[in-house]
Amino acid sequence: MNRKIYASFLASCACLALGFLAGCGGSSNKSGGGGGGGGTTTTVAIAATSGGGQSATVSTAFANPLVATVTSNGSAASGVTVTFTAPSSGASGTFANGKATETDTTNSSGVATSSAFTANATAGSYTVTASATGATSSASFGLTNTAATVTSTNNTYVYYASGQEASGNYFAIAGAVTLDSAGDIIGGEQDYNDGVGNTSPGEPNTPDTITPATGALVVDPTTGIGTLAMSVNNANVGDQGTELFDVQFVNANHALIVQADGSATSSGTLDLQSATTTTGNFAFAVSGVNPLQSSVDLGGVFAATSGGAGTLDVNDFDGGVLTTNPVTITTTAADAYGRSVMTGISNVSYAAFNGAPAPINFVTYAVGPEAMRMIDVDTTDTAVGSAFGQGSTTFSNTSLTAGVFTLLGQWSEQYGTVGQFTADTNGDGGIASGTADDNELSNGIQAENTSLIGSTYDLESAAINGYGSMSLNFQTSAVQVSSLGLYMTDPNLNLNDPNNTTTDLGGGLVIDLDTPLPGGIGVVIPQTDTTATDFNGNYAAGFQDFNYFSTCGGCEFDMVGPFTVTAGALSTASIGADDSDPLDTLTGMETTGDTYSSTPLAVSAGYFSMSSLNTTANPLAASLNAGAVTPSFDTDIYQASATTLYWLNFGSLGVQDTVFLGAIEAQSTATAFPGSKRPAARGQGKRK
Repeated sequence: MNRKIYASFLASCACLALGFLAGCGGSSNKSGGGGGGGGTTTTVAIAATSGGGQSATVSTAFANPLVATVTSNGSAASGVTVTFTAPSSGASGTFANGKATETDTTNSSGVATSSAFTANATAGSYTVTASATGATSSASFGLTNTAATVTSTNNTYVYYASGQEASGNYFAIAGAVTLDSAGDIIGGEQDYNDGVGNTSPGEPNTPDTITPATGALVVDPTTGIGTLAMSVNNANVGDQGTELFDVQFVNANHALIVQADGSATSSGTLDLQSATTTTGNFAFAVSGVNPLQSSVDLGGVFAATSGGAGTLDVNDFDGGVLTTNPVTITTTAADAYGRSVMTGISNVSYAAFNGAPAPINFVTYAVGPEAMRMIDVDTTDTAVGSAFGQGSTTFSNTSLTAGVFTLLGQWSEQYGTVGQFTADTNGDGGIASGTADDNELSNGIQAENTSLIGSTYDLESAAINGYGSMSLNFQTSAVQVSSLGLYMTDPNLNLNDPNNTTTDLGGGLVIDLDTPLPGGIGVVIPQTDTTATDFNGNYAAGFQDFNYFSTCGGCEFDMVGPFTVTAGALSTASIGADDSDPLDTLTGMETTGDTYSSTPLAVSAGYFSMSSLNTTANPLAASLNAGAVTPSFDTDIYQASATTLYWLNFGSLGVQDTVFLGAIEAQSTATAFPGSKRPAARGQGKRK
């Protein structure tokens, strides 16, 4: 070969090997830029191929993915990283990773395809962009979230619950789901947090999305018991993203719920949403776990406006008690499901004692203009509870004349307290008489039907309306429950059933401020009827139980079911109750058709006993898992009225190995329950 030709050939090979590096043959070769000295220019471009121009109902997936094509000098460019980005706020959506952005790689044809894209809960038009490595401009996809079609048969329900996962962690959930009269899910969203890093991925701004589904809610039209099955775009929730709840409707607007899919057990409520925004001054109480996974409770009052002032009390297992802490609340605008993000409340107790700030991001879901559910969505702690409006009432030490109070502690401190009291006539907040039950399972302390001596409540010691305290002095001195925070609510509100405007109205929220007993929250409601014979008819009941039945110690199982009380005999309806027990403490996962029965002994006005220690033994007898397990529970009932009662468990057959607390609420069938149809037989839940 001619030496000049061979030298030229070698130079050409060197240029090919160097690729895009400048200097070969005196040329400049830059991606997307102008070449120099007559060299070759590489231009990377990205274009929106398909997926733009779509519309989807809020909280539902778009029919088609977003597709972008990348070229280099007009030819398909494979292996190029493409980033799809949706707006971070307002009308937007999320990809399968639960976030507003994801990265994908082009195939051999230069095509990058996104995962399924789901509209968020805000209606409106917006643009999703796609950018490619090396491209100087991006591609755009115009999308629209359309408002859900609201009909007379569609209703949104707000729910919340807390409990124990099969893994042993505490967890909390809150959300809103829209259902039609047939029990089909139209859409919804949910926030989940177990306090150890498993949360809804987009927190605090983006919740999990609930997938539309047919026949999700199935309820027995006679008893009100049924199931609600939901799927969310978060595999950490339920059984790989599928949740099953047992529901027990009290009326068409209100139900007691427990999670029963085998991945966890929990107790909470499901309530019709009458408004998506809230206004005015609120009292609140939440409980959960701190960054060290120990019990914590928080309570107080605040103004539900951005920049609203409030006062906070905290009881933290690892930080002690701090009270009368000023806070400033900031909230975002509510979305279509009444979801807002609230900041300003913090765990000042943990911060003060552990040297680190502990701000909390709360998500709230409006149930009505004066009711909301709250959940802490931070990755290192979590809590859940409620806030209720205070109305226009000026509260004083004459605001409570007689009441029933409850307190349930869970997680590192497990205990329950229920009592009744009558205030004196002096208007000074003195409690003239009262009795209470206390079962401190974690501490081995019990007191049953013991007198409250020298107990008081105080709503005038602080210059903050509706912010106060209760002091309980049990005749049994070993009891550690003594100091409660008391936060009064609108006298026109029912704290168990926010849509009920006729019975059991008024009262307040309470939290435990005793240093040994963090994590306890409850209610105090007026006591209006103590006549034993008025405890009669059909009721919905539930409880959250912590026990030492198995080797795990302090494990949880939960129950809901329909109850009938006739001539003093308490029994389940024919379908029986549903129990959720993923840690196998008693029943062996989720069981249905269980029964509970007893003949309550009316000991005194407003107080019933079901105990193996009574002269005629009458413990609450259970038949669980088709009779495979038949425990008996020593249990007391306190009556606030003919329509609302609370029961507290002391153990099984005189042994302090369990505690449960729950409500017994009179059932109304004046309006058909949603999703009414005969439920199919169900097997046991599956553990994750």
